Amino acid sequence: MLNKAQLIGFTGADAEIRTTPKGKKVAVLRVATSRYTKKGGERQDFTTWHQVEIWSPGTVSWLESRPLPKGSKVYVEGEIRNERFTGQDGQEHFFSKVVVAGPGHELKSLDRPETNPEDED
Repeated sequence: MLNKAQLIGFTGADAEIRTTPKGKKVAVLRVATSRYTKKGGERQDFTTWHQVEIWSPGTVSWLESRPLPKGSKVYVEGEIRNERFTGQDGQEHFFSKVVVAGPGHELKSLDRPETNPEDED
């Protein structure tokens, strides 16, 4: 089986880094990708926002030491996971995210490739 997502896009804000109750660090990053169509000679852009969750310790450490500012161009490779939660209104909500956690998963800066994390996970 294969569950793999590859994105090239721009960060929407600095990564949010938090520590779980068990002491593991995770980073959450919002990445925008876009596509366009032409209708009647006019270009129409469509932006899609992706939530990227990074669990790889080396990559999280890299983000702590070298934050990617808003608007940074990045390459993300990970797996798609679907989540759900119940909102305050009692309604069940669903969303998808890209998770960078295992072998072959990565986050790279395309603006500053010389500063990309080493594979130390």
